[in-house]
Order: sequence, then structure tokens, then C-alpha cells
Amino acid sequence: MFVPESYNLGLAMAFGALCCWGSWSVTLGLTKGKMAFQMYYLNFNIAFLLTGVLGGFIGGSVGSGGEKYGFTEPYFEEVATGHEWQCDLWGISGGVVWNLANILLCKGISMMGNATGFPLCVGLGMVTGAIVGYVQDPKSNLAFLAPGVFVALCAICTVGFISYRKEQELAAKQPDESEDDPSKQGTSSSEDDSGSGGDEEPSPQSPGMAKKLVVCITGGLLLGLSNIGVGKATSAPCSLSPYANQTYFAIGVFLSSLIVVPFITSFPIEGSKGTPVSQMLRGYCSIGLKYHLLAALGGFILCAGFFFFNLGNKPLSLTITYCIGQSAPLVGILWGTFFFREFQGTSWRVQGLVPVVLVLFSTAIGLIAAAG
Repeated sequence: MFVPESYNLGLAMAFGALCCWGSWSVTLGLTKGKMAFQMYYLNFNIAFLLTGVLGGFIGGSVGSGGEKYGFTEPYFEEVATGHEWQCDLWGISGGVVWNLANILLCKGISMMGNATGFPLCVGLGMVTGAIVGYVQDPKSNLAFLAPGVFVALCAICTVGFISYRKEQELAAKQPDESEDDPSKQGTSSSEDDSGSGGDEEPSPQSPGMAKKLVVCITGGLLLGLSNIGVGKATSAPCSLSPYANQTYFAIGVFLSSLIVVPFITSFPIEGSKGTPVSQMLRGYCSIGLKYHLLAALGGFILCAGFFFFNLGNKPLSLTITYCIGQSAPLVGILWGTFFFREFQGTSWRVQGLVPVVLVLFSTAIGLIAAAG
């Protein structure tokens, strides 16, 4: 079983987790408008499951280093009969709760953008995870943990304010653009005329800011709570290896998606009209191969990030790995700001708050990591 033994290799694993966790959502942004979220998540889930199982088999069957940490059983033996069934169930439950959080995160990113939806949800997950970790094992130094949680909450509130101001500014510019462009005026009036006839169903309104915030906040809370299952599975008396834990975690993600994704297809979180699952699946083959591959790439990248994080924990202290891995919101903000240009058209009052959020999150991550 391959497990890093050197500090430098463990550090590389931690930075690998940072890159994966902060970058996988780019694939969601690139497929937006090109394929339905349900199609994206279908490919995402298949890739996540295959990465969890195949990655676990390869890493758990070759290499060395596992003996140093007490992982002596071969991968298949550990997964099949190596632990009590309650331990396996803890790993699966962690994947189920995390998957619910990730679906809400994806919806939050779709509604609010990568630069705001990602740090709002993942940042709250960081806070919740730190609190859950302290409740499970109260060894952290509260002199660092409490200020870190407070600063992270300040960062989250700032992100929420940025989203509110950004939406206000962009909405205020739309009427001005319509008045300046006569063709848009004609389109608007024709749409109003057609809607007033009552023959056509009006298009659903865009979700309000309150709903967007509720989706992201709920996702963040669930993200932190998923650490309960993972913590139980990887600590004594269960002590699952990184590969066995991630395999069960991926199974939990896949099985829960079989229930949750059809449900949100029929009852969309955004509040729009639902679509029959059969109708959605009929359009699967009409989507370009590039977008299917992008969705699968998202699942591969995110699952690989979990492997990197769990493996980096071993030669490094959990403090260092946590500090590096939980910098993912910073990477998400940078992707949304510079790659997707989500703040284009907003004033300096909005754009000037982005560096503030970066500083607040960096400070919070440092304090929480220092708490040990």
C-alpha cells in the first residue's frame, strides 16, 4: 500500500488537494448552458466512483509506506472483510452527507458564480468542520480556534454582501441598456404582450438572493457535518486506510445521487418547473462529447483531491494539511474573478472587497490551522 513517508512528498500531496478542491468547479462553469446540471452530475458521479474504486485499488495494492501507519491488509481484503460493518457504514454516510452538500454547492455556484458561491459554501463548511472536529476531539486551542471561526464568519458575511451588491448593480444596468437599445425595447414589449394573453406559461423568475443564500448556507453546514462520518471511519477503533475510506465514501456519493438527482429533476431547487427524468435522459446523447468529458473530469479531479488530502495527512501534521487544503475558497475566488470575469461590469465598491475577502479567509485558515 502506497502511503507517503517523506515530508516533501506529503507537502506535494497537500498542495495537490488544494489545486483539486479549488479547481474542479471550473468544469461546472464551463458546461453551464451547454448541458443540464443533472447530465453534468451523472458524468461527475460515474467518474467520482470509478476514481474512488480504481484509485483505491491501485494505491492500496502497490507501493510501500502503509506498514508505518498500521495499514497492513491488502486493499480488497480490507474493503471486503477488514473492518466491522459499522465502520464501512460510517465511510458511506460521510459520502452521503457530503454529496448533499456538494449538490447544493453546485447549485450555489450556478446561481451566484464561482467567485461568491464557492467561498460562501466551502468557507462555511470549513467553519462547521472545525467546530465538528473540536466537538469530536476537543484538543484544539480555543485561543486560536475561536478567533479563526469568527474571522471566517466575517469573510462569509463579506462574500454575501458582495453578492448582494453585485446583483444590485448589474440589475440596475439592465433597464439602462434596454432604453439605449431600441431592439431590446421591442423584444421586451412583445414578451409582455405574449405573456398577457395567458396562452403561454410565463418563464420562471430567477431565484432571489434569499434563496441563493439559503442554498449555499445549507450546503456549507452539511459540508462540515460530513466530517463526522469520515472522522469515525478513519479514527480508532475503525481506522480505515485512506484508500478503503475513499472507496466507501465514493459509494455513498453514488448511491445517494440515485435518489437525490431524480428528486431535484422533478422538483428543482431554483423553483422552476420540473422535468421528467426520462425526458432528461433522452437528451443525453445529443450533448457534445467535450462537455461529457468536462463533467467526468470534474468528478475525477475532486475525488483525486480527497486522496491527496488523506495521504498528505500521514507524513504531515493534520494542522499543515488542513491549512493548505482549506485554502480552496481562495483558489475558487481567483478562478471566478480572473477566468470567468464574474465581477465585470461592477463598480470598485464591489471589486475592492474581493482582496478583503482573500485576506479574511487567509487569516481564518491560518488561525484555525494554528489551533491544531
